[in-house]
Amino acid sequence: METTKNFVGIIAARSGSKGIKNKNVLSIKKKNIVKIAYDIAIQIKELKKIIITSDSTKILNLIPNDKKNFKIKRSKKLSLDNSPMLPVLKDAIIKYEKKYITKIDAIIIFDPTSPLRIKSDISGALEIFKGKKADLVVSVHPCQHNPYFSMLEKNGKFFNLSKIKNKNPGSRQDVPIVYEINTLVWIYSRNAIFKEKKRIPKKTVIFLTPYLRSVDIDTKDDIEKINFYLKKNEKIKTTDRL
Repeated sequence: METTKNFVGIIAARSGSKGIKNKNVLSIKKKNIVKIAYDIAIQIKELKKIIITSDSTKILNLIPNDKKNFKIKRSKKLSLDNSPMLPVLKDAIIKYEKKYITKIDAIIIFDPTSPLRIKSDISGALEIFKGKKADLVVSVHPCQHNPYFSMLEKNGKFFNLSKIKNKNPGSRQDVPIVYEINTLVWIYSRNAIFKEKKRIPKKTVIFLTPYLRSVDIDTKDDIEKINFYLKKNEKIKTTDRL
């Protein structure tokens, strides 16, 4: 019988943002995107706690204090435009483990900028994580443009296709199948964060999600896409909608 694992959720929402000002205090259908992420997180029975980490007291206060959550006032050093996610996760784990005197096995990221996430995204990815003994399960969707066939990269003063084994592919069938990463769900093992220290560790497994639900808020166009999708109500159950 498998020993119960200590899975913890995390919502990381800093105050600054370049693409859209104050992005993490936005609302979709009159509901704040941090609250949307939290409301999905509390439905996942495997999660012992949901960590909310932010440099903004205003953002932290978007979620009422509750025995289910643990709030961290993040340092400005970990809240810059170029601050990577792994140090934020490490900081959260260290503070959580110190407070609760227990070791985390894995941490699930609930990025607020993916408000079309549904409960089955998390539960499905969790099943894969448990079964594959992966260090990362990351959600992906079908790539609209294969980088080996239809996208150019700079090579000196000219531009070339990304090469595979020094060959220039002549058809789409000649290139590997690729997927585009999105932010619907990321599940990291503790090992990946503290030992591998890589955004994409060696033991990475994908969880396929629909392209239309994989919108990540980065521009005003993304907000329009999300609102359009919600109006169309494409295959989202009423209980899973915002």
